[in-house]
Amino acid sequence: MLVHPIYRITVFIAKMMFCELFNGDVYGDENVPRHGQCLIACNHLSYFDPPFIGSAVRGREVFSLARSSLFSTKFRHWLFSNMNCIPLNRQSGDIRAIKSALRLLARGECLMIYPEGTRSSDGTAGTPHGGVGMLACKTMAPVVPCKIFGTFEIMSRSSKFFDWNKKATIVFGKPLPPSDYIPPGNYREKYKLAAQKIMATVEGLSIPDVKIL
Repeated sequence: MLVHPIYRITVFIAKMMFCELFNGDVYGDENVPRHGQCLIACNHLSYFDPPFIGSAVRGREVFSLARSSLFSTKFRHWLFSNMNCIPLNRQSGDIRAIKSALRLLARGECLMIYPEGTRSSDGTAGTPHGGVGMLACKTMAPVVPCKIFGTFEIMSRSSKFFDWNKKATIVFGKPLPPSDYIPPGNYREKYKLAAQKIMATVEGLSIPDVKIL
């Protein structure tokens, strides 16, 4: 499968901004499988999160779910589609988006999803929705927990301008096998409980202490 030039350009720009403007650090990128289906479950603080995290994954494309309002015009639909974004109607159970996500995982792609479903309004974790739990349980995909730090300070949900003096950091945790996130049994709250386990793992990540010799 050919990688669209728009995706390549976006990743390049995001990588340059992350490294050069915000002095970005990445830890644990070796935890993202280089081949086969996987879900990257991330906290969500800022518009910068998707391109920064996507650019931090080495050696493979990353797809992501994005709110459908971003695709409001033909140009924006073309642009975001070629940036590997899948439109998601957050106000309803978007069957089309779910089926698209399942197809991507079935063909061995890497999908980034935000368990909270939207950006944090205050920089703290919100309540996870069942979507990430449902995708994980249905596909039995390894889930890579990911936590991004600093982007809320760079540009929060209420900000109109960037703060160029802040630092961004991304931490990828070890992949969670299905046995770690799928609750035993088959019942109504299964996906929600799986999502809560995944989100708790994301929130448990921290920036490693690195000693400079």
